[in-house]
Amino acid sequence: MHQIAAFLLTLSLVAPLALGDDALRRLRVDSDRAGTTAVVVSSNVPLVHTAQVFPVDEQGRPAADEAQVGLVLDRLDAVLKAAGSDASRVVRLHVVLARDDLRDAVRAAFAGRLDGREGPAWTFVGGEPAVPGALLAVDAVATTDAPTAGAAVARAVVPGFSKSQATFAVLPGWPRVFISGQAEPDEDLAAATRKTLRSLGDSLKLLGLDRDDVVQLKAFVQPSDAAAAEVVARESSAFFEGGTPPPLVVVGWKSSTSQPIEIELIAASPAPGGPDRLDFPPLPPLKPSPVFSRSARVNRGSLVYVSGLMGPENATGAEQVRSVFDDLRAVLDEAGSDFRQMAKATYYVSDPAADAALGAIRPLLYDPDRPPAASKAAVAGVAAPGRGIAVDMIAVAP
Repeated sequence: MHQIAAFLLTLSLVAPLALGDDALRRLRVDSDRAGTTAVVVSSNVPLVHTAQVFPVDEQGRPAADEAQVGLVLDRLDAVLKAAGSDASRVVRLHVVLARDDLRDAVRAAFAGRLDGREGPAWTFVGGEPAVPGALLAVDAVATTDAPTAGAAVARAVVPGFSKSQATFAVLPGWPRVFISGQAEPDEDLAAATRKTLRSLGDSLKLLGLDRDDVVQLKAFVQPSDAAAAEVVARESSAFFEGGTPPPLVVVGWKSSTSQPIEIELIAASPAPGGPDRLDFPPLPPLKPSPVFSRSARVNRGSLVYVSGLMGPENATGAEQVRSVFDDLRAVLDEAGSDFRQMAKATYYVSDPAADAALGAIRPLLYDPDRPPAASKAAVAGVAAPGRGIAVDMIAVAP
């Protein structure tokens, strides 16, 4: 409670940045105005990253099915308000859906809160949210009026949400770092989580960062249920040594029993970056790859948040992948970016043929010296019928 009170007191005493929706440039606004293909925001603009929000009451009980979409957006509104933001300033919404038919309902309900203003980039993934009875889970990235100049990452716990982790964190206008998903094998989820978090801690040290610089953790977990999420939250709390752990997002994935979890993170980098807008620091002893970097650091320029792109309905896996990358090339070009300026990729794959096509196309399109940091998750679905892959990207533009 004291953390959010202190944060809001600071927010009320310091003159706001007053960035508003003008801080965002939205490309290819959808006809319903609920979303856009990409959102461009300067990398020196502070960004709120939320934890997952579920359609539950303060005791953690899920709402009736027909009330869940409205409730989850009400709760997201409360988090954004606490963070000095609102729905019109959301850059990206990431949604886990238990039912594909809720996709349009979520978009329509969110559009209703925009009052005709243009919506964010969206990424949907199919699967069971990590709360029993919940049909969806939402997390967001948004601009904020929070005063962060010269300040460290600010984490806050909002009353009525999880007490085991921050409800949101504010990434200041510093260089930002994306660390690819890391996974340490162990059939015991708790042990695998501990080992993976230690590996990520070693990576932070190599980058001159520490745990206080972490803005968000995203864990791909098997199984994705309440018990597994609690294990991950507990191990995260232990890793952050009694402080407030950063916001946590949990997504179910399909993996071997020896590798039940993979974790990626976003961090702020107080140290000045290199001369390039985007560089890719190695993380030895982790092996380099020609199709993904172990980390990516955005030093300056603008961030381009690209919606989860999908191919045509009922197309072959190869056709879907080609369509995704054709669309990606076009929208990056429109933003003033290209395949050499991609910072972070997330590949959600439910079709083996699409997975194989993704593996074949990346070496042809990516510069092997600067592929994006990435996570690839085999998932139950991408929350859209007749599709087997969804790809979202964060790129850098001048």
